[in-house]
Amino acid sequence: MDSFRASVAKNKFGELLDNARREPVIIEKHARPTAVLMAYEEYQRLQEIEDKLLAERADEVVGKGKWLGVEESEKLLDDVLNEKD
Repeated sequence: MDSFRASVAKNKFGELLDNARREPVIIEKHARPTAVLMAYEEYQRLQEIEDKLLAERADEVVGKGKWLGVEESEKLLDDVLNEKD
């Protein structure tokens, strides 16, 4: 995966976009990864995976007969979205 300093990315944005169409590109600021630029199709694919995962987890909860209120649902979604590998 390519990595660009933010100042270089600013000056070579066209090259950055070309690279991002092939694979995600890391943008660094102060030598720390700050953002990732990726092709829109890859972003859509990741969103679909996330949606399927959330739907499967919701089905598991419903299948166990556990019904959640709004606050509990929001906490569960927040936990899932912020889960560390």
